Amino acid sequence: MIKGSEIILRHVQQSELETLIGLLNDPEIKGEYARTLLNSPVSLKKQFELNGFSSEASEMFVISDELNQLIGVMGHFTTVHYSSARELGFSVFTKENYNKGIATAAVNLLTNYIFENLPVNRVQICMPVEHKACERIAIKCGYTKEGIVRGSIFVRGRYLDTFMYSKIRSEFSVN
Repeated sequence: MIKGSEIILRHVQQSELETLIGLLNDPEIKGEYARTLLNSPVSLKKQFELNGFSSEASEMFVISDELNQLIGVMGHFTTVHYSSARELGFSVFTKENYNKGIATAAVNLLTNYIFENLPVNRVQICMPVEHKACERIAIKCGYTKEGIVRGSIFVRGRYLDTFMYSKIRSEFSVN
């Protein structure tokens, strides 16, 4: 469990798996910039049984409040097989929790966790160039804009360009 002042990042619990699968597959919750490809409930349950969504290649956490309510998800995964770099992905489930600093706090917590616990030199965040809220989070968390990756994700029937932001270990300080 990774505790912040207002949120907690923790592994998924068996009792919330069904709820989480529903949230992960809800296109309204995903928003306009996330991929809407549905996750197979059977595959997700098998992955949970296999490793609890935690492996060398990727790890998923739920974002919860002090009352243990699900607020969102946060994860990190390897980018390419020849690099130790990790990419972050995150989602806050309801609009009532937008603009409260939840995603910013989650990014800071997970970035700190990665640099303190894994032999990783680079953490990155990619977002569609139109996704200004996500870009603000990366900037607030001290990530550096590196450029545009053209046509890198397929969302709602079209290819989108993404911004690439990163933080490397030499820029790391506990937030």
